[in-house]
Amino acid sequence: MLVIAHRGASAYAKENTLKAFDLAFKLGSSWLETDVQRSKDGVLVLYHDYNLKKGKQIKDCTSEYLKNFNVPSLADLLKITPENFTLNLEIKNDNNIYPGIEKQILTEIKKAKNIKKEQIFISSFFVESLQKIRVLDKQISIGVLMRNFEVKTPLALQAKSVNISAKRVTKQIVETCHKNGLKVFVYTVNDLQTYNKLKSWKTDGVFSDNPVLDLPRFFAIGGTFD
Repeated sequence: MLVIAHRGASAYAKENTLKAFDLAFKLGSSWLETDVQRSKDGVLVLYHDYNLKKGKQIKDCTSEYLKNFNVPSLADLLKITPENFTLNLEIKNDNNIYPGIEKQILTEIKKAKNIKKEQIFISSFFVESLQKIRVLDKQISIGVLMRNFEVKTPLALQAKSVNISAKRVTKQIVETCHKNGLKVFVYTVNDLQTYNKLKSWKTDGVFSDNPVLDLPRFFAIGGTFD
């Protein structure tokens, strides 16, 4: 079962930072998930919440200002991503807060010299963003983030996966997805008991703050190699 580095190796470094991303690469991950938003001056930046902690909204901050909070740009990540490494880019765009961000993301990917489109996996809770992505690009891989499970939407989008919370996933959901040719990626899994249960259900992958969750001597947050 695939272990996807959730916002980088965020158990060991501040989430969604170049340090967390680089550590995920060094720990042997093959997939990494991060969140894409847009700064006031139009730069695609990587941050989960719509607001800085006790601060302004991301959309109201310049990219230069965000550097003070260790917020990298998508271009920064694309420059350091190893060959054959998959990036799951989650579009944060509830209520279309960032009009046109879908096209901008695809343009940024095309500009990157060391990244192939096959290395990119786009996901979002905001279905309208995924619909726009699919209109703009018929081949790029899509994962549908879901709170309430159904297969109609991912099938209509020709998605590769359903991405769902560990609190909501069931064995039946996994089986239904597989019957419809969809993979199932579950977030956020940081304990070995949940990992093993999902593995027994033949779940395809989990998002984890610990990208080496499946290594016997390194499954606990804060664990170390002998």
